[in-house]
Amino acid sequence: MDIDFLLKSTARSLYLSAKFMPKKKSKVFSCAYLICRAADSIADTEIIPLDKRLHLINIYPKLVETSDPDLLRELQSALPKKNNLHESERLLLKNLSVCLDAFNNLSSYHKEITLHVVNAVCKAMQWDLSYFPESESGLLKAAPNTARTQIYCEHMGGEPGVFWSKLILNRKDNDTFIQNGKKIGMALQITNILRDLAQDVKIGRIYLPLTDLTENNLMPQDLLEKKTYKKLKPVIFKWITWGVNNLAAAKDFMQEIPKYRFLDRASVAWPVIWSLDTLLLLASSKNILDKNKIEKIPKRTIYLTMLASPFYCLSDFVFNKIIDKKTALIKEQIKG
Repeated sequence: MDIDFLLKSTARSLYLSAKFMPKKKSKVFSCAYLICRAADSIADTEIIPLDKRLHLINIYPKLVETSDPDLLRELQSALPKKNNLHESERLLLKNLSVCLDAFNNLSSYHKEITLHVVNAVCKAMQWDLSYFPESESGLLKAAPNTARTQIYCEHMGGEPGVFWSKLILNRKDNDTFIQNGKKIGMALQITNILRDLAQDVKIGRIYLPLTDLTENNLMPQDLLEKKTYKKLKPVIFKWITWGVNNLAAAKDFMQEIPKYRFLDRASVAWPVIWSLDTLLLLASSKNILDKNKIEKIPKRTIYLTMLASPFYCLSDFVFNKIIDKKTALIKEQIKG
């Protein structure tokens, strides 16, 4: 059992992306992703009592930092022998020691930036578990305000963006580059939130602000009905626009990566382009409150984006044109 096998079993698309990265970066990225993914699996395992999950997420960064065998045993013993975990998640948690060993083999710098992102996502998960009702409760709750939604996006997406920026910089200082990486990460997170809105509503969680809902004469429970989507559209469009505006930082971000570092540039360009494609789908969707239809870009689009990489990864002009064109299409759709 090794990191590559766990990544392939847990996230096949990310596994493919990692294979295109420079080897050293791939190892750090894979380790950090799997460690954060394991925390997410713990937080979402509702068969474990809520107070126990909160405790495990609270101690998780310490476990990563120290590889304390007692903490690892406590975590693994909390998982019932039979539960509703997906097989890949069960495999990951059962072999968490493999990830911890990989973490211990990282350089001190890579340990530092990995721990930073682990602390950030665990902080978001602590809020998530403390604030939202349990999925079986039948209750529904929205984030209190715009600031809270943005903070959640910062911790869950922005800080991973910072991690990736620092991984690319490799100890060099460039605060503007890092801040642009954070903006990109936040945009990717709001894309996920909007795409998964119907599924999250079903389990009682609305990451969009309550203040946005009430301004449009909506309450959280109204989002259970597809017919309310027309009233919700201004809220959806507001956050699509917020995501698009943050993704604009990708143009300056890419210009800071030398063209000979093709793999680094591709690893940035792909998620940005796919996020814009997803936001366009969401902007043109008839109803994203429909639980039976999650807006996802087709695999064909994903593969075509990858195949076309040489055209836009070797030219800032072409990359910027792609971003501008997709942004214009989204704004046209919002204007109607």
